[in-house]
Amino acid sequence: MSDRVNAIVTVPNALSTFRLAGVPLLYPLAFGGRTSMFVTWFLLLGVTDFLDGKIARYLKQSSSFGALMDSVADIAYYFSGAFFVIMLFPQYLIPNLGYFGAFLVVFAGATLFPFLKFGKMIFIHTALLRFNAVLVFATILLCFVVDTTLLIRVLLIMFYVGYVEVFALFILYGPVSPDTRSIIPWLWAGKPRVRS
Repeated sequence: MSDRVNAIVTVPNALSTFRLAGVPLLYPLAFGGRTSMFVTWFLLLGVTDFLDGKIARYLKQSSSFGALMDSVADIAYYFSGAFFVIMLFPQYLIPNLGYFGAFLVVFAGATLFPFLKFGKMIFIHTALLRFNAVLVFATILLCFVVDTTLLIRVLLIMFYVGYVEVFALFILYGPVSPDTRSIIPWLWAGKPRVRS
């Protein structure tokens, strides 16, 4: 195999591809009344999200293609999860519609800003956004057993804070690495800012 193919055909990329390809199966499971199968499949796909980045770093198979593939799979997985909450548990989301609408605006802005400013898509995986992803995962599962209205509201507010951090990273430091964990150490260390 060529070096280019070897860089694309990796274990972490296979996990991200599996997650992306597995998302459509969630729909008939969710709407076909197969709750236990839905939860099992949702958990399995969530495990691939947890493992792909760890394996990429451990095997030294990190790549810009892999980071993009992970981000695309994450968007499909987590937005599908949000769709299931909307459709299956509207009583938890309706009180949070304003918060959810604001989240969509902030998410769209954080996604489009680097493209418009730097000419490329950059999906940053800060520590806060990673933590929020774990909370989304847990919230979707908790919807099946408890009222998650307040948890959804707290989660959406945490996403606002996470995306404000992403905006600040782009504005102050330019096109940073997708694996940037937080702006806080950079601010404390006095890392030089990008000049506009």
